[in-house]
Amino acid sequence: MDFFIELVDLISNHPLWSFSTALVIGGLPYLFKYTVGVYISEKVKEYRKSQIDNKKLKSLIAHSEELRGSQEGKLFSFGRAKASIYVLDYSIQGYSKDFLITKLLNSVPDCPNQYRAEFEKQLKYWNEKKNRGEIFEGTPKIALSKISVGRSPVSEKKQIQISICQSSGYVHQRAATSVFRNLDHRDIERIINEPSHTMEPFFSNSFGILIGIITGDNKLIFVERGKGTAVNESRIVCGAVEGMTIDDISNSKLDTSKAASRALSEEFGINLEPNELSSIKVVSCVFNCDFHEWNLIGYVDLRDYGDKYISAHIHDYNTTAKAYDSWEINELIFIDFTPQKVAGYLLSHDDRVVNYSMVTAIYTLLSAYSDRAEVARAFSSNIDLTSTG
Repeated sequence: MDFFIELVDLISNHPLWSFSTALVIGGLPYLFKYTVGVYISEKVKEYRKSQIDNKKLKSLIAHSEELRGSQEGKLFSFGRAKASIYVLDYSIQGYSKDFLITKLLNSVPDCPNQYRAEFEKQLKYWNEKKNRGEIFEGTPKIALSKISVGRSPVSEKKQIQISICQSSGYVHQRAATSVFRNLDHRDIERIINEPSHTMEPFFSNSFGILIGIITGDNKLIFVERGKGTAVNESRIVCGAVEGMTIDDISNSKLDTSKAASRALSEEFGINLEPNELSSIKVVSCVFNCDFHEWNLIGYVDLRDYGDKYISAHIHDYNTTAKAYDSWEINELIFIDFTPQKVAGYLLSHDDRVVNYSMVTAIYTLLSAYSDRAEVARAFSSNIDLTSTG
């Protein structure tokens, strides 16, 4: 036993043992720093980042609520941009897949007696245009009779409930719209005072979708309409415009992506693959006070598909008449998808831009551009969309 005690004492007093001990003890802080310390540091960074992300998310939700509150239930106004468009609802992130709850009706609303004489006159006028080949009936459209906004009792997600029926045809639609536009100003104000409640079903004989188009090379498409179009002749629209038809009803539901993709194909030759339909987002439901028309507003973001949908290809589709409805387009205009460029174009052409296209372009920016505060500044909007910090 004494031998072992003496051996331990000898080793512990040896110079090499003292050096080794000091080396190990002195290196412990560095060992901790570059092993356990690195792990702890990374975890702290992750935690701080999550806190910042949560703060940004809460701020984004707050700003989104503020933006929705500034739009819903009133005429559209965003800084210097204004339009005779009543915004029933707006979702800056876009609606969920099954947001549209559809009720199918069997009967078409009759013409009220007070409008019958003028309607017969307009019906004759538009029938003559059809007989001359200036317009055509096409596939029967959807007529909207009732609309409201609610939430799913299960998921609490926002829903738009609509009652629809098959319209009486394009001639009937244009005739009824003409009657509305010829009404006394006070009668029009009464009808559109609160459109979702005071709407006249006879005039509400269509339901369309308006789609802003962001190309693969980051352009927003505007269209100068041709001179032969029935409405908005030679005026500027943003992206695609399509009336929904009975063919868009599947399993008693109205398929908005089907109508939107048809518009993209027929007007621009953009033929989306089934796995690309998710690039279509619907963000708003609006009422056009000038024509007594209800529309959904959305956009399609093609930037994830590289060269497939760049502006040069889309221009080629139109100029070579490959697009089914290319005759409706006089000129395609590709504007850089930045707030400054889009705002500059809209505000400098506000006398020619169709009212719903002003809204479509701005909602496309607000939903798809990375910096909403920059969008607000470009239009001199006083809505607070500043970044967190």
